[in-house]
Amino acid sequence: LTAYSYCMQHGLFEGSVVTVAAGNVGSGSVVCGVTHCGGKRTLPVTCPYFVSRRADVLLVQESQQLVTSPFTPDTTSELSMKHTPYITVTGTSATVTVGLGTVSGNANDPIHPTANDHFIENIFVVDQNDAVIAMSELSATTSPPSLTFDIPIGTNSMRAYILCNNHGLFQGNVVDVAKTSYTRPECELARCLPDDTGVVGGRCVLFDVIDTDSLVQQLLMHGTSSPFTPDATSELSMKHTPYITVTGTIARVTVGLGTVSGNPADPIHPTTASTDPTLVHYIRFIYVKDQDGVVVAAVSLTPLSALPYLEFEIPAGTTTLTAYSYCMQHGLFEGSVVTVASKNVGSGSVVCGVTHCGGKRTLPVTCPYFVSRRADVLLVQESQQLVTSPFTPDTTKGGGRFLFPVRCSTQLGPMRSTNT
Repeated sequence: LTAYSYCMQHGLFEGSVVTVAAGNVGSGSVVCGVTHCGGKRTLPVTCPYFVSRRADVLLVQESQQLVTSPFTPDTTSELSMKHTPYITVTGTSATVTVGLGTVSGNANDPIHPTANDHFIENIFVVDQNDAVIAMSELSATTSPPSLTFDIPIGTNSMRAYILCNNHGLFQGNVVDVAKTSYTRPECELARCLPDDTGVVGGRCVLFDVIDTDSLVQQLLMHGTSSPFTPDATSELSMKHTPYITVTGTIARVTVGLGTVSGNPADPIHPTTASTDPTLVHYIRFIYVKDQDGVVVAAVSLTPLSALPYLEFEIPAGTTTLTAYSYCMQHGLFEGSVVTVASKNVGSGSVVCGVTHCGGKRTLPVTCPYFVSRRADVLLVQESQQLVTSPFTPDTTKGGGRFLFPVRCSTQLGPMRSTNT
């Protein structure tokens, strides 16, 4: 075997000939096809969702706990031992659990509980460069709270962090890594908020958890246990108030007066992803209650959700709907009660499950492979054709054969990128 490598800057290089012993020869034929390409395994270590959500977590820590840093491990504190995350490494995979009792084997050591009003809502892990390499969103239906992931190639050490909805952000100790997998970090949550179908007493458990958690955060961050009500004289209120639009048997909730008024001067809630906790700004939850105060629909959003909205079929028996939106910066807002005509009521029951989460579908439009490959193409143009720009269409030359741009596709040639 003789290997060749082609560098886009420095050209083609040949390796030494390697003699292959008979015992090392496989039984198959040559497999046509490029074995690696610019797909999701080449995503950058810094995932936009991870970075922005981490900033959001730090904002919660500052607003709730009045400190700007995570709480560090303290073996003399029951609270700390219950909330400290621990990393267990098995081969090339790692698992994060919460509470000393999850790793000590001592039944007297504390483990973090999971209840509707007290649970771990986020776990993330950083490497030696302080880059987030894994993250999981959790809820009060996730018990016990944990995160398992493949240790990305290039990782030398790790530290875990957890966010408790009541007690804030805690960090674990640094864990050295002896062996990694061959995978690279991916912009994908290890676990989204689950599409939980659990029903207790005719109510969706996860929907009630979202309602309870929003009210808990409202009290901790804004000093009131009630949502803010509509105020047509307040820019802040008009920007955060949820509005319900009914079309047939479908209800759609959007946030900000401008989403329904048709007036471009009216405010619409922004979605800002940022590494700065003071700048990250987005709607975390939207949910809707019926005339009996039962949550009939809910959605969990991320800092990369371009337009916050919730759409659902109006369940049978509904007479009124009231929408709620929870902003990570400004709290919980309630919309006006909307009366539902009988002709707009659907025939189905409440569908349990959060309809959107922060998984792969929230990857940025700017695909890292596409960007890098484009720069490579421009380098080829400059090196080969001695110009720095593409040739433009010219119908007077070339005998009528022209190459026109086509849209990005995952089906062109062997480079099968999946991150459109």
